[in-house]
Amino acid sequence: MNSTSLMVIDPSITYPETDSYNKIVEQSGMPCTYHLPIMSDKSSMANALYNSCGVIIFGSGASVNDKSDWQKLLREVVDNTLKMDIPLLGICFGHQFIINHYGGKIHHLWSKEKKKGIRKVHFKPNELIEDSHFYNLIYSHKEGATSCPDNLKIIGSSDLVDIESVEHKTKAVWGFQTHIEASWSFTKRQGLTQKEYELSNKSGNKIMKAFFKKIRVIK
Repeated sequence: MNSTSLMVIDPSITYPETDSYNKIVEQSGMPCTYHLPIMSDKSSMANALYNSCGVIIFGSGASVNDKSDWQKLLREVVDNTLKMDIPLLGICFGHQFIINHYGGKIHHLWSKEKKKGIRKVHFKPNELIEDSHFYNLIYSHKEGATSCPDNLKIIGSSDLVDIESVEHKTKAVWGFQTHIEASWSFTKRQGLTQKEYELSNKSGNKIMKAFFKKIRVIK
């Protein structure tokens, strides 16, 4: 197995986050593959996994409670990712998907209202963030985790969301409800300013780069 590329899964239903993907390509310094399971070929995820050294699942307007066909395929990919001990990072929808995969519950948080903006998230020391920190990060969602399964632990929380971030107790698996990967184009679509983007981007980059360091490229 040649584990040489970072797999990025973008479950977008309207707007492919190519700018966020390109940002990851630049920051990670490694070959990457890009997959659109809703808008394009669902099978490409499974085909690319065995050459992957890491997996990132982006956000989506879809709900993990939909249980659609492409989500069944994604669950198989996540299962195999965990079996192969490939580092896994879930963002927004991806964060919720990982929690739900392990048995956690995902529900509407604010009577089906979607909220957007920047919020201050408190992180406990963990495998990605060594010391206790408050980070200002972009958010855009209406659902969230309301329970945390036993094999995950909560490492981040905020005034709005109790389960902001999780880490697996024994595996290289993390989830973040906020958009630590956000590009400027994504930020503009949320109605935020350049100044707000710069504030969040600095914190998000630190977390993303910490994840990249957990990836071991096997040639």
